[in-house]
Amino acid sequence: WVEIDTYRKLRPGMFVLQVQGKSMEPAVPDGSYCLFSTPVTGSKQGRTVIVQLLDKADPETGERYTIKRYESEKAASEDGGWRHIKITLKPNNKDFQPIVLTCEDEGTVQVIAELLEVLG
Repeated sequence: WVEIDTYRKLRPGMFVLQVQGKSMEPAVPDGSYCLFSTPVTGSKQGRTVIVQLLDKADPETGERYTIKRYESEKAASEDGGWRHIKITLKPNNKDFQPIVLTCEDEGTVQVIAELLEVLG
């Protein structure tokens, strides 16, 4: 358990996680405690999220979970909806490469939570 100092009203679905890795620096420093929220609703475009990689691993940590900025390219599907063509999980730190997923990877990624703030 941790006590946090935030201006946000805490609610069920929020949790604190200590981040490991340098790929999101300087915005999210290695070892920092961050406040996250789940579920993630609406568009994920441009949001910093925790993603579970079901068939891959984060190249930095070798783990199945990663924190990255979510960007996607979509196309209209035959049923009138849309489908992902490409999902790019982008690091902030230019020393790290993005994780790129294509339509062949559909179903191998799950967005777990959204970053709300890095705690002081």
